[in-house]
Amino acid sequence: DGAYTYVTKGGDPEELIGEIGKLQDVLNLRLENQLLKEKVFKMDAMLESNNPAFQTTLSIAKKAAASDANILVLGESGSGKEVIARYIHQNSPRDKRQFMDLNCHAIAETVLESELFGHEKGSFTGAMNKRIGRIEAADQGTLFLDEIGDLPLEMQVRLLRVLQSKEFERVGGTETLRSDFRLIAATNRDLGEAVHAGRFRADLYYRINVFPIHVPPLRER
Repeated sequence: DGAYTYVTKGGDPEELIGEIGKLQDVLNLRLENQLLKEKVFKMDAMLESNNPAFQTTLSIAKKAAASDANILVLGESGSGKEVIARYIHQNSPRDKRQFMDLNCHAIAETVLESELFGHEKGSFTGAMNKRIGRIEAADQGTLFLDEIGDLPLEMQVRLLRVLQSKEFERVGGTETLRSDFRLIAATNRDLGEAVHAGRFRADLYYRINVFPIHVPPLRER
């Protein structure tokens, strides 16, 4: 009748806890699958356009997907930069691995380091368990950093080091870890002007701007 499992009265409580954990995993997978279907549906809708400029953007994105170079997606807010990033990932040799995304503007600076690099248990107040960061989770896949222009300068230094060596440490950890990820960054800011104003590191800008892709605004599509 739809029951996932059953337990007998007076049975081992650990067995019940184990079954609840399995059920939670099943529900998480269902939710993840549903969210993925919704994202794919939205992406397909966003990619429908007869606009020549946008068709050129898609053509460039597909060529960029075949390479392993870092990509910088440029465009106004709401123009579909994340959609282009996912399109690149799905057309790349890394499409069977993780697409990990992080909005650098939406995350507080105090938790941004942990979100990117992860942390060890007890490394700071509230760190009850070890956490794997987006960089580590994106191994063999794609790391998408949205609004990278809002990344604090200190974090820019750490990200540059990771891009150069593919090595990093979790917060509070001493073990050097490796992650072979492909970076796609996006911004609606003029990073060239930000470099000139001292808000963005020039060396990081040149490192992420290997393959720039401009996304035309929706009003032109």
